Amino acid sequence: VHDVKVPSNNVEEIMVSFTTVSGDHIPPVRGKPTALPTDHFPSVKTVQLVIAFMRTTDHKSPNHVTISIVACGPGRTTHITEGKMLCTL
Repeated sequence: VHDVKVPSNNVEEIMVSFTTVSGDHIPPVRGKPTALPTDHFPSVKTVQLVIAFMRTTDHKSPNHVTISIVACGPGRTTHITEGKMLCTL
C-alpha cells in the first residue's frame, strides 16, 4: 500500500490498520484523512486494510466520504504451454 486518502466534509482523523499475508497485524497509522504519514505504511504484502473513522469535526457520522487507495498487487500471469502429442495406432 502506497497511499490512502479519505476526503470528506467532516472527517478529522482516521486510523488505517493492516494485516499481512502471514496474519500479522501491523501497528495502525493515524492521522488526517488526506495526509497520512505514508512512511509508516508496511513494506510487506498485506491482505487486509481497515479504515476506521476516529473523529469528525461536528461529532456526527462521516458524510460525503470518498476513499482512495493506491496499492500494488501481483501481476497477471499467463502460462503458454507448447508441446507435441504422440499417438500410437
